[in-house]
Amino acid sequence: MKTIYLFITCILVQYVAFAQDGVNFRDLTFNEALAQAKAEKKMVFMDCYTSWCGPCKNMTNNVFPQKAAGDYFNPRFVCVKYDMEKGEGKELANKFEVHAYPTFIIFRPDGTIQHRVVGGDELETFIQRVERGLNEKTSLPYLSDRYERGKMNKQELMTYKEILSEAGEDEKAGKVYNKLLSRLTDKDKVKKEFWPIYEDESCQIGSPVFDFLLANLSSIRENVGTEKVDNYLFRKYSKILEDYILGYQKKDAVPVSLLKQQIPGLNIKQQQSLNTMLPLAEMVSDRNVKTLASVIESKIPTAGTQELKMYIFAYRAIRWQTKDADAQPQFQETGRKLTDLVIASMENRQASLTASDLQEYPIILMSLQDTMSKDNYSRLAAIGEKVIPNLPDSQEKKYIQSTFDKYRKLSLKKP
Repeated sequence: MKTIYLFITCILVQYVAFAQDGVNFRDLTFNEALAQAKAEKKMVFMDCYTSWCGPCKNMTNNVFPQKAAGDYFNPRFVCVKYDMEKGEGKELANKFEVHAYPTFIIFRPDGTIQHRVVGGDELETFIQRVERGLNEKTSLPYLSDRYERGKMNKQELMTYKEILSEAGEDEKAGKVYNKLLSRLTDKDKVKKEFWPIYEDESCQIGSPVFDFLLANLSSIRENVGTEKVDNYLFRKYSKILEDYILGYQKKDAVPVSLLKQQIPGLNIKQQQSLNTMLPLAEMVSDRNVKTLASVIESKIPTAGTQELKMYIFAYRAIRWQTKDADAQPQFQETGRKLTDLVIASMENRQASLTASDLQEYPIILMSLQDTMSKDNYSRLAAIGEKVIPNLPDSQEKKYIQSTFDKYRKLSLKKP
């Protein structure tokens, strides 16, 4: 009997040790958490989540269980979490104006808010965001009081704007941002400490602040670092180019004419990628099907599936943006011709086709036209029968097999 008790005790000890590796969220009401925090001389860390929130689940499943998370949060906080759509969570959501998820609020033991952080993150960055709230001079209440009393210098305005953005107070953050810009000199705008003005969402290609960045790239690169600045520029330009290529550009999107003026002079490490994407975006913007089809035709024999997919997606974007495109002879003929060429390329490459290729080619073919001929389906099924058995067993292989089984069925379907 003693042996059994000893065994159970060991299991329980191991379970507790494991459970304490990550953040220890306690099953307490909000008032109980405040009382416990007072007794332990800690603050309360409250995770405000919902059952449908993806970033919330990521924090719960991947971030908070880490030992480093437990090492940081458990000694400093009484940690609790509430579903903001159930039970006490509903009341807390209204009381503390929680409108975005996940939201994390740090409370003093008296129930007043010390800091607020909105949005999930990687653990290291998330801890940095929380740490700023524990530092009085970068905490939200302290900075808000300084701002209301008109006591802030330019650096404090920069910090306050960032803290407001992290807290999800976008409207107020915008006002502080504009006030900061009005006080910054041209010399300030090239300094490292004010680099975040360019990372603000309002700093878009074509805006005055972005134009200043482009006009002073040399000085800003020297002060901030070439790699950081160039990565920022690549993200900005590649995003708008991708939107054009994928057909997702908005009506007020930056015009391609402006992109053509600015991109060639950037001279960033990723310049070739932008140079490749730019003409594709222009063809989509102009709906130049004939030229694009000619380019795709030249790429099919040698391009890898990822590169080819980018060109095909540009063609698909024009299809999407053209009313009744598939009923027009131009698109019908182009779709059939390119489909035949893609399948021919697959046949020529059978010996080297990978599982990844066999997942990408169906996406490429669907982007060219909605349906294919029975002969096309038959050729694809034949490729699958030769290539798929040689692939290593995996979940991917099962998915690929189901796709090519459908091709076989479609090839046998009566007209």
